[in-house]
Amino acid sequence: MNLSDMLSYADITQLTRIASVYGCECNGNSKHELIQSILATVHRRDVIKEKLAKMELEELRFVNYLLFETRKSYSLEDLLARVQQCRFPALNEVQNTNTSVAEEKKKKVKPKKATKQQVIELTPREIIAKFKQQGWLFNGYAGNDRYLFHVPQDLKERFKITLAEVLSVAIERGTQPSIYREEGGQLLLDLKVMLNYIATYKPNVALDGTMHRRFVIQLNELFAIQEEMPGKGAWKFGYGKGFGEYPDRMAFMYDYCFSKGWLCIDGDTVDITKTGEIAKDSIGNQEMQSIISHWLKLYKGAIPNINSLYYWICSLSKDWTTIKSFEAVLEPYIKPYYFDSAGAILHKRIVKMLLHFGLIAIGESEQGIVIKRSVFGYKMVESLQTGNNKH
Repeated sequence: MNLSDMLSYADITQLTRIASVYGCECNGNSKHELIQSILATVHRRDVIKEKLAKMELEELRFVNYLLFETRKSYSLEDLLARVQQCRFPALNEVQNTNTSVAEEKKKKVKPKKATKQQVIELTPREIIAKFKQQGWLFNGYAGNDRYLFHVPQDLKERFKITLAEVLSVAIERGTQPSIYREEGGQLLLDLKVMLNYIATYKPNVALDGTMHRRFVIQLNELFAIQEEMPGKGAWKFGYGKGFGEYPDRMAFMYDYCFSKGWLCIDGDTVDITKTGEIAKDSIGNQEMQSIISHWLKLYKGAIPNINSLYYWICSLSKDWTTIKSFEAVLEPYIKPYYFDSAGAILHKRIVKMLLHFGLIAIGESEQGIVIKRSVFGYKMVESLQTGNNKH
């Protein structure tokens, strides 16, 4: 539902509270006037931009989550958990904290106590209440739906447009590199190579279902896009079947083949299925959307806001853009995952995979490493905007 629909179901007390937040001047006893005044104010781009500018970082992270979540409703527990997940220090905050502690130790004085002027951190419940007062979250109006929360669809789109404007200001455009890398449909070709190799050699597997290292090395050498082999002490969780044993791209492909039912474990070997036999001769460009959806689903456990990161990189890189500016803009929104720092997640789990999927091109110019979305990347962003790419 849109904002106008949700306002029509709200009681006059909630409408009065929302109108007060936005400074609406109208007859507080008229529900119709309250709704019209709120709609006229809330939909203004300058108002949304002002609200975004006043938000704390964790609130911006929470907004970012709501904008790209495909769910229609949320329980209170869902929202509380998400707000809690949005609470982590950005890299510069960690560095500043460490510096302050070191300085305090050198001076041998006690750290300063919080002053009254310092911002008091809101609890997750208070943040949700604040969003309700702003008219960004509404309860349902009938049955069990009354205990669930909803975000107005049209407001989500306006927030997305305005946030894009805010983020784009910090994005630095670069010059076109003389040489750049674009992988296009190489992933599809290598999927066929993987299926054919496994069908031919039926590699031995360990107890966890991963191929023995010599088979991995042989397969990697057959790929059009070859990767560095992981070290023996690499960690092996969070990013699917084979992660840590195979190079990242190969691990993703291996996991995808199992998810599609193209491969199966047969005793101590991995073999191709009947479905896989058909697939290895018929994989086409239409498979890419399914591949990207699988990536978003597979990596979401480790990177809860992967949808938004994918969207912002592809939508903000219509021209050659420096990766350094993306680091500055997006890393504060990325929560480290075990041994993956925010920077590692951005580069290894997002940008590198977007390159493998043919969504972006990467090169090096005077400004350093630059990226630009491909024609296919543009189409996929459009499908995200229209809701056709669900995961």
